[in-house]
Amino acid sequence: MSDLSVPGYEIKGVLGQGGFGVVYLALQSAVGREVALKVDNRVLLSDRDRRRFMREVTAAGALSGHPHVVPVYDAGLLPDGRPYMVLELCPGGSLAGRRLSPAEARDAGVRIADALAAAHAQGVLHRDVKPGNILLNRYGQVALSDFGLATMPASGPDASVTRESLTPSYAPPEAFELAEPSPAADVYALAATVYALLSGRPPRFPESGVPNVAMILALHRLPVPDIPGVPPDLTAVLRRALATDLRERTPSAAALRDALAAVPLAPSPEQPSGSHVAAPVPSHVSPQRPAFPPQATNPPPGTPTDTRPPAPRGVNKALLAIIAALTLVIATGAGVFIHSQVTRTPETRQAAPDTGTTKPKEAGAFQGLDTYTENCPAAKVRGGGAACVRESECWSGLVIITGDTKARRLGCEETHAWETFAVAPIPQDAETYVQQDLAKHPTVKRVCSRSVLLATRTGTARTIGATRWRADVMPPSQAQFEDGVRFYRCVAGLNGQEPRRSFFH
Repeated sequence: MSDLSVPGYEIKGVLGQGGFGVVYLALQSAVGREVALKVDNRVLLSDRDRRRFMREVTAAGALSGHPHVVPVYDAGLLPDGRPYMVLELCPGGSLAGRRLSPAEARDAGVRIADALAAAHAQGVLHRDVKPGNILLNRYGQVALSDFGLATMPASGPDASVTRESLTPSYAPPEAFELAEPSPAADVYALAATVYALLSGRPPRFPESGVPNVAMILALHRLPVPDIPGVPPDLTAVLRRALATDLRERTPSAAALRDALAAVPLAPSPEQPSGSHVAAPVPSHVSPQRPAFPPQATNPPPGTPTDTRPPAPRGVNKALLAIIAALTLVIATGAGVFIHSQVTRTPETRQAAPDTGTTKPKEAGAFQGLDTYTENCPAAKVRGGGAACVRESECWSGLVIITGDTKARRLGCEETHAWETFAVAPIPQDAETYVQQDLAKHPTVKRVCSRSVLLATRTGTARTIGATRWRADVMPPSQAQFEDGVRFYRCVAGLNGQEPRRSFFH
């Protein structure tokens, strides 16, 4: 556990961790209210960084009264210069990885479009709308979070954004041509988000990701595929908002809100009625409060399968044609590359025979993982029984609620917060899935140490300064532990960065 201390708040645990910070569960002592305390990993030493942080706070605070924006209660700087924000606790998690019915996705789109319309009216752009930034509050309502890329009026040169700050599969094509940010970009991103909630993946983008800007721009010239089971009227609304040509795109977030609300869809049978929508919608439509499905189950640690949905029909063939057409351009260096690396999709494998000197405590301790111990730095830790994984494993931010840890498996070519650098059996005197307790065990601390992390890096990762790396422990979830999974992962990340490449393979 962290020794973090913020006056007025009692730290009760960790809710989640990502490349840019940690979110803690905290009790606001003055009012006895549980809140989410977001602490950034970056230290704000320059005036420019402080202005960026204040822009985020001001943008989010100005919109806190909207029912579909996560409220900001407080903000400040820690003694070491790290900024923090105190937000409403949203126990339902995010919409990342979820599939919704047409009525549910439509209604979520209406609410977030209304939040964006309110933001745009105040001169605030979100610039990173995606399922992971849409949270469910304690009443089951969707709310837009993370205005970390927001720009306020007259914010000056600091308003610029690099392509590395974008989430490529949700960003509009003009963003990759370094156009000035505009409300039209948020319109596109929200339409891509609703599409992903319906199909399981954003429009146009293939399952394996894309490595460079030239290919991304070519993908944006593809038509938006139909989604099986989704009414054509809803798809047509999304297609207009996803238009590559700004002149043909839905002109505003308010217009997208009204167009979505006008799609004649009956609510799902289990949906309760009576939800409040902040702004007027057409009188013949009354969007219902979405009864969103449970958070998608994460793959068991011992069986790292790729859970991403299959690509929409027709995309892969079109992508092959694009790759062929762009081969000469990319080979001659005309393409501008985003920092990423395409890796193979991990497949479930039986564990290979142990050829090193340190063996796990029992055969099959790493169920379904292909591991090795020879030339594996973690395997040299006495009594740890640790090994390295042959296939790269990358993860979203860790979500830790009352000790129960979950993380979504991602391809390492996608933006991710963590990567596995070692696996080890849970010590016999620490048979627990509780992350905070397991991370304190002396053997676990040695296996998942920064020194082991640094020794495990490969290639150019070795040139990144040691102080930029952080290590953590990823136990099995409670459900996996109860199913007999008895090993943990050591995961590594970079402070202030969510890469798109593997550092250990």
